[in-house]
Parts: sequence; C-alpha cells; structure tokens
Amino acid sequence: MNNKMEKEYRIPVSQSDNRAQLSLPGFFTVFMDLASEHGSDLGMGMDDLAKKGLIWLATKTKICIHQKPKMFSTVLVSTWPGEPLRARCNRYYTMVHNGILMAEAKNEWAMIEPATGRLHRISDAYPQDLIHCQDIVCDTPFFKVSDDFSNAQTFGEYVVSSGDLDTSNHMNNVQYVRAVMGAFSSETLASMPVKEIEVAYRHQCYEKEHLTFKIRENETGCDIGVIKDDGNTAATIRMIYK
Repeated sequence: MNNKMEKEYRIPVSQSDNRAQLSLPGFFTVFMDLASEHGSDLGMGMDDLAKKGLIWLATKTKICIHQKPKMFSTVLVSTWPGEPLRARCNRYYTMVHNGILMAEAKNEWAMIEPATGRLHRISDAYPQDLIHCQDIVCDTPFFKVSDDFSNAQTFGEYVVSSGDLDTSNHMNNVQYVRAVMGAFSSETLASMPVKEIEVAYRHQCYEKEHLTFKIRENETGCDIGVIKDDGNTAATIRMIYK
C-alpha cells in the first residue's frame, strides 16, 4: 500500500497573492487537498469515517516556509501519515521546486464521534497493511500559545458564511487563515515576511457566527486570536518572521 502520495502541482492564479506567489492560505489549501485525496486512497478518508460515525478533526498545523513558489511554477508536493498514537496522529508534507525545498509542514489530527464529542482510537482507522514512512519534517514542537487575548489589539472582524463551511458544517480549517489574512492590508502583509506559521484550532465555528481578530506583537513575529462572541478562542495563529 502506498504510504506516501506525490503529485506535481502548478501554482494557479486562485492560490496566488498580489505579488504573484503562492499565498499563505494557498499553502494550507494545497496541503489539505493532497492529504484529503491520500486519506481517501488509503481507505481512511472523510467518507470512510462517516460510515463509522466518525470524523477527522485537525487540532494543529505548522508550516515552515523557506521560499514561496511563483505563480504558474510547478512544484512537487508530497504527504504521508505518521505512526498513530492512541488519540492523535501527525501527517507530514513537503513542497519542492527544481530540487529545492520550498516548504515543509505537519499537522496533528484527532478522530471524534461528532454525536458525543468523544475521541476515538486513531489506529482503528489505519489500514492494517499500511507500512509507516519514518520520514519526519518540520520537526520542531508545536507552540503553546496563550488563548487570553483580553489585552490585545483588535484589527478585524468576520462573520462565518455558508462558503466557509466544510462537510461537517463547521468552518473549514483553511478559512480561518484566509479570513485572518484578509483582515490585513496588502501593505501590512508585505511587511510580514512569514517564515513559519502555526494554527491551533480550539473551538469550532459555525455559519453566521461573529468572530473578532486580535493581535499581540512580539520579538519574533506575532500571535493572533480568533475570538467568538461567547469569549471562547476559536483558534490561535503564531507567525514568525524572517
């Protein structure tokens, strides 16, 4: 069984920013799409889990960006699942252009029963004959970002729309990044040369919910909080600059 998927991907206009490079949300989109396809090929995709009354839930994503590929350039994107722990597992990614590593990433997943919210044993979804790839990239630990943004500056607001929803009817993981990045001006984004971005998903968001974006600057970059009207932090984003 193929434990790693590799595909060539030509960077389209729809995933490029105003500088004709793959956008930050574009990195998340490319990796998510490939992971979803590979999971389905392995028999542990969304449809496979739905038959068991289960869903995948992304808890954290970290992307280390070495270079941004240009619009219309062709990259080789790879993904593979790590060996599962009891309730969590990592999936890894690389993006290469002309033999040069452009980006590497990992995300942490859990499996839950949506009816009860209970975690499910990850290994139950993995094919028994799957040989685990031992390669590990983006190997620094996930950050621990405080979800207290009470004294942070507000820089944007957002209302979750029907176009933000995934098949579980909550806000798609990539849409958090897309919404937050869209709250910055193009001038501000140009002054934020991100070399590492990490998102931690805390509470699910649903259609018509109002979100407030708050930011804390620090010596290496910034922390961003996506805050729900009930005061809960829906997600935190840490960005480290070059």
